[in-house]
Amino acid sequence: MNAPKHTLTAESQDFLDNLSLYLFSSGKKDEEVKEIVEELEDHLIEAEKRGKSVSHIIGHSPKAYMEQLSNEMSFDFKWLSYLPIIVLGVFAYVLLGDSIRGGVKYTLLQVIGYPAVSVILVLFYLRMFKFLASTKLSKTKTIITTLTLGILPILFFLGLMFANDAYKTPVVIKLGTTGNIIAALLAIAIFIGISLWSKTWFTIVIPTMLFLPEFIISLTSFEKETKAILTISVLFVTLIIYNVYTFKKAKKENRI
Repeated sequence: MNAPKHTLTAESQDFLDNLSLYLFSSGKKDEEVKEIVEELEDHLIEAEKRGKSVSHIIGHSPKAYMEQLSNEMSFDFKWLSYLPIIVLGVFAYVLLGDSIRGGVKYTLLQVIGYPAVSVILVLFYLRMFKFLASTKLSKTKTIITTLTLGILPILFFLGLMFANDAYKTPVVIKLGTTGNIIAALLAIAIFIGISLWSKTWFTIVIPTMLFLPEFIISLTSFEKETKAILTISVLFVTLIIYNVYTFKKAKKENRI
Protein backbone atom coordinates (compact mmCIF):
# COMPACT_ATOMS: atom_id res chain seq x y z
CA MET A 1 0.00 0.00 0.00
CA ASN A 2 1.42 3.42 -1.01
CA ALA A 3 2.19 5.88 1.77
CA PRO A 4 0.13 9.10 1.68
CA LYS A 5 1.90 12.00 -0.01
CA HIS A 6 3.37 14.55 2.37
CA THR A 7 1.47 17.84 2.38
CA LEU A 8 3.59 20.96 2.50
CA THR A 9 3.10 23.50 5.25
CA ALA A 10 1.37 26.76 4.39
CA GLU A 11 4.72 28.59 4.62
CA SER A 12 6.38 26.30 2.08
CA GLN A 13 3.41 26.30 -0.29
CA ASP A 14 3.18 30.11 -0.14
CA PHE A 15 6.86 30.35 -0.99
CA LEU A 16 6.47 28.06 -4.02
CA ASP A 17 3.48 30.08 -5.24
CA ASN A 18 5.40 33.34 -4.79
CA LEU A 19 8.46 31.91 -6.51
CA SER A 20 6.35 30.89 -9.53
CA LEU A 21 4.85 34.39 -9.70
CA TYR A 22 8.27 36.04 -9.35
CA LEU A 23 9.90 33.98 -12.10
CA PHE A 24 6.84 34.32 -14.34
CA SER A 25 6.91 38.11 -13.90
CA SER A 26 10.64 38.09 -14.69
CA GLY A 27 9.96 36.66 -18.13
CA LYS A 28 11.30 33.14 -17.59
CA LYS A 29 10.26 30.11 -19.61
CA ASP A 30 7.17 28.31 -18.26
CA GLU A 31 8.79 24.88 -18.62
CA GLU A 32 11.89 25.93 -16.66
CA VAL A 33 9.79 27.57 -13.95
CA LYS A 34 7.69 24.41 -13.52
CA GLU A 35 10.80 22.20 -13.37
CA ILE A 36 12.48 24.38 -10.75
CA VAL A 37 9.33 24.68 -8.61
CA GLU A 38 8.73 20.91 -8.75
CA GLU A 39 12.36 20.19 -7.85
CA LEU A 40 12.26 22.65 -4.97
CA GLU A 41 8.96 21.16 -3.81
CA ASP A 42 10.64 17.75 -3.51
CA HIS A 43 13.47 19.31 -1.46
CA LEU A 44 10.98 21.04 0.81
CA ILE A 45 9.02 17.83 1.34
CA GLU A 46 12.18 16.00 2.37
CA ALA A 47 13.24 18.88 4.62
CA GLU A 48 9.86 19.01 6.36
CA LYS A 49 9.93 15.26 6.94
CA ARG A 50 13.14 15.88 8.88
CA GLY A 51 11.47 18.67 10.85
CA LYS A 52 13.14 21.56 9.00
CA SER A 53 11.48 24.69 7.64
CA VAL A 54 11.63 26.41 4.27
CA SER A 55 14.42 28.72 5.50
CA HIS A 56 16.71 25.66 5.74
CA ILE A 57 16.54 25.33 1.94
CA ILE A 58 16.40 28.93 0.78
CA GLY A 59 18.02 30.81 3.66
CA HIS A 60 16.45 33.65 5.63
CA SER A 61 15.84 35.95 2.65
CA PRO A 62 13.25 34.65 0.17
CA LYS A 63 13.77 37.76 -1.96
CA ALA A 64 17.53 37.16 -2.28
CA TYR A 65 16.90 33.51 -3.17
CA MET A 66 14.36 34.46 -5.85
CA GLU A 67 16.68 37.10 -7.33
CA GLN A 68 19.61 34.68 -7.43
CA LEU A 69 17.51 31.99 -9.08
CA SER A 70 16.10 34.48 -11.59
CA ASN A 71 19.58 35.74 -12.52
CA GLU A 72 20.69 32.19 -13.28
CA MET A 73 17.82 31.66 -15.74
CA SER A 74 17.68 33.00 -19.28
CA PHE A 75 15.03 35.46 -20.44
CA ASP A 76 12.27 34.02 -22.60
CA PHE A 77 12.07 36.35 -25.61
CA LYS A 78 8.67 34.86 -26.40
CA TRP A 79 7.49 37.25 -23.68
CA LEU A 80 7.97 40.14 -26.09
CA SER A 81 5.20 38.70 -28.27
CA TYR A 82 2.76 39.07 -25.37
CA LEU A 83 2.86 42.87 -25.48
CA PRO A 84 1.27 43.28 -28.94
CA ILE A 85 -1.32 40.60 -28.00
CA ILE A 86 -2.24 42.55 -24.86
CA VAL A 87 -2.39 45.83 -26.78
CA LEU A 88 -4.60 44.14 -29.38
CA GLY A 89 -6.88 42.84 -26.61
CA VAL A 90 -7.23 46.31 -25.08
CA PHE A 91 -7.95 47.73 -28.54
CA ALA A 92 -10.66 45.09 -29.12
CA TYR A 93 -12.22 45.80 -25.70
CA VAL A 94 -12.39 49.57 -26.34
CA LEU A 95 -13.54 49.06 -29.93
CA LEU A 96 -16.36 46.67 -28.99
CA GLY A 97 -17.68 48.98 -26.29
CA ASP A 98 -17.64 52.02 -28.56
CA SER A 99 -19.16 50.15 -31.51
CA ILE A 100 -22.05 48.83 -29.39
CA ARG A 101 -22.78 52.40 -28.33
CA GLY A 102 -22.52 53.48 -31.98
CA GLY A 103 -19.68 55.90 -31.36
CA VAL A 104 -16.40 54.70 -32.87
CA LYS A 105 -14.56 57.99 -33.12
CA TYR A 106 -10.88 58.26 -32.16
CA THR A 107 -8.50 61.19 -32.09
CA LEU A 108 -4.77 61.02 -32.75
CA LEU A 109 -4.13 61.19 -28.99
CA GLN A 110 -6.37 58.15 -28.39
CA VAL A 111 -4.79 56.14 -31.21
CA ILE A 112 -1.35 56.72 -29.66
CA GLY A 113 -2.51 56.78 -26.04
CA TYR A 114 -4.36 53.45 -25.78
CA PRO A 115 -1.37 51.29 -26.86
CA ALA A 116 1.06 53.40 -24.80
CA VAL A 117 -1.05 53.13 -21.63
CA SER A 118 -1.48 49.37 -22.17
CA VAL A 119 2.28 48.78 -22.43
CA ILE A 120 3.02 51.00 -19.41
CA LEU A 121 0.43 49.14 -17.31
CA VAL A 122 1.76 45.71 -18.32
CA LEU A 123 5.35 46.65 -17.42
CA PHE A 124 4.21 48.23 -14.15
CA TYR A 125 2.15 45.18 -13.19
CA LEU A 126 5.09 42.85 -13.87
CA ARG A 127 7.25 44.93 -11.53
CA MET A 128 4.52 44.96 -8.89
CA PHE A 129 3.99 41.19 -9.14
CA LYS A 130 7.71 40.67 -8.53
CA PHE A 131 7.55 43.02 -5.55
CA LEU A 132 4.48 41.32 -4.04
CA ALA A 133 5.95 37.85 -4.60
CA SER A 134 9.23 38.68 -2.86
CA THR A 135 8.00 40.99 -0.10
CA LYS A 136 5.89 40.06 2.92
CA LEU A 137 3.29 42.75 3.51
CA SER A 138 0.81 43.13 6.33
CA LYS A 139 -2.82 42.25 5.62
CA THR A 140 -3.77 45.96 5.55
CA LYS A 141 -0.98 46.87 3.10
CA THR A 142 -1.86 43.87 0.92
CA ILE A 143 -5.50 44.98 0.69
CA ILE A 144 -4.49 48.59 -0.10
CA THR A 145 -2.00 47.43 -2.76
CA THR A 146 -4.54 45.08 -4.35
CA LEU A 147 -7.20 47.80 -4.48
CA THR A 148 -4.67 50.25 -5.95
CA LEU A 149 -3.70 47.77 -8.67
CA GLY A 150 -7.38 47.22 -9.46
CA ILE A 151 -8.14 50.94 -9.70
CA LEU A 152 -4.97 51.91 -11.58
CA PRO A 153 -6.14 50.99 -15.13
CA ILE A 154 -9.34 52.99 -14.58
CA LEU A 155 -7.31 56.02 -13.47
CA PHE A 156 -4.95 55.73 -16.45
CA PHE A 157 -7.74 55.51 -19.00
CA LEU A 158 -9.72 58.26 -17.27
CA GLY A 159 -6.58 60.39 -17.43
CA LEU A 160 -6.32 59.67 -21.14
CA MET A 161 -9.98 60.61 -21.57
CA PHE A 162 -9.52 63.95 -19.76
CA ALA A 163 -6.32 64.64 -21.71
CA ASN A 164 -8.22 63.95 -24.92
CA ASP A 165 -10.87 66.51 -23.92
CA ALA A 166 -8.25 69.06 -22.88
CA TYR A 167 -6.00 68.75 -25.94
CA LYS A 168 -8.05 68.76 -29.13
CA THR A 169 -6.05 66.55 -31.48
CA PRO A 170 -7.50 65.77 -34.92
CA VAL A 171 -9.98 62.92 -35.36
CA VAL A 172 -8.31 60.18 -37.41
CA ILE A 173 -10.98 57.45 -37.19
CA LYS A 174 -14.73 58.00 -37.41
CA LEU A 175 -17.20 55.27 -38.41
CA GLY A 176 -20.85 55.29 -39.44
CA THR A 177 -23.49 52.65 -38.73
CA THR A 178 -22.04 50.06 -41.09
CA GLY A 179 -18.53 50.82 -39.88
CA ASN A 180 -19.61 50.31 -36.25
CA ILE A 181 -21.05 46.89 -37.09
CA ILE A 182 -17.84 45.89 -38.87
CA ALA A 183 -15.81 47.21 -35.91
CA ALA A 184 -17.86 45.11 -33.48
CA LEU A 185 -17.35 41.99 -35.61
CA LEU A 186 -13.62 42.74 -35.83
CA ALA A 187 -13.38 43.11 -32.04
CA ILE A 188 -15.22 39.81 -31.52
CA ALA A 189 -12.88 38.11 -34.03
CA ILE A 190 -9.87 39.44 -32.10
CA PHE A 191 -11.24 38.10 -28.81
CA ILE A 192 -11.83 34.67 -30.38
CA GLY A 193 -8.35 34.72 -31.92
CA ILE A 194 -6.68 35.59 -28.60
CA SER A 195 -8.76 32.91 -26.88
CA LEU A 196 -7.57 30.27 -29.36
CA TRP A 197 -3.99 31.51 -29.04
CA SER A 198 -4.02 31.46 -25.24
CA LYS A 199 -6.12 28.27 -25.05
CA THR A 200 -8.50 29.85 -22.54
CA TRP A 201 -12.10 31.09 -22.60
CA PHE A 202 -11.24 34.12 -20.47
CA THR A 203 -10.98 36.60 -23.35
CA ILE A 204 -14.40 35.54 -24.62
CA VAL A 205 -16.24 35.17 -21.29
CA ILE A 206 -15.28 38.55 -19.81
CA PRO A 207 -16.22 40.73 -22.84
CA THR A 208 -19.45 38.73 -23.21
CA MET A 209 -20.37 39.39 -19.58
CA LEU A 210 -19.49 43.08 -19.90
CA PHE A 211 -21.09 43.93 -23.21
CA LEU A 212 -23.83 41.41 -24.08
CA PRO A 213 -26.29 42.59 -21.37
CA GLU A 214 -25.68 46.20 -22.39
CA PHE A 215 -26.27 45.39 -26.06
CA ILE A 216 -29.50 43.45 -25.37
CA ILE A 217 -30.83 46.14 -23.02
CA SER A 218 -29.99 48.85 -25.58
CA LEU A 219 -32.45 47.19 -27.98
CA THR A 220 -35.36 47.62 -25.56
CA SER A 221 -37.72 50.60 -25.40
CA PHE A 222 -36.94 51.47 -21.77
CA GLU A 223 -36.01 54.99 -20.71
CA LYS A 224 -32.30 55.88 -20.75
CA GLU A 225 -32.08 55.89 -16.94
CA THR A 226 -33.82 52.50 -16.69
CA LYS A 227 -31.45 51.04 -19.27
CA ALA A 228 -28.46 52.26 -17.26
CA ILE A 229 -29.80 50.76 -14.01
CA LEU A 230 -30.61 47.43 -15.69
CA THR A 231 -27.17 47.26 -17.34
CA ILE A 232 -25.33 47.84 -14.06
CA SER A 233 -27.59 45.42 -12.15
CA VAL A 234 -27.23 42.61 -14.70
CA LEU A 235 -23.46 43.14 -14.88
CA PHE A 236 -23.18 43.05 -11.08
CA VAL A 237 -25.20 39.81 -10.78
CA THR A 238 -23.32 38.19 -13.68
CA LEU A 239 -19.93 38.98 -12.16
CA ILE A 240 -21.01 37.52 -8.81
CA ILE A 241 -22.21 34.32 -10.49
CA TYR A 242 -18.98 34.06 -12.49
CA ASN A 243 -16.78 34.62 -9.42
CA VAL A 244 -18.72 32.04 -7.38
CA TYR A 245 -18.42 29.55 -10.26
CA THR A 246 -14.66 30.05 -10.68
CA PHE A 247 -14.10 29.87 -6.91
CA LYS A 248 -15.98 26.58 -6.61
CA LYS A 249 -14.19 25.19 -9.66
CA ALA A 250 -10.77 26.11 -8.26
CA LYS A 251 -11.69 24.64 -4.89
CA LYS A 252 -12.82 21.39 -6.52
CA GLU A 253 -9.62 21.15 -8.60
CA ASN A 254 -7.48 21.74 -5.51
CA ARG A 255 -9.25 18.88 -3.73
CA ILE A 256 -8.47 16.62 -6.68
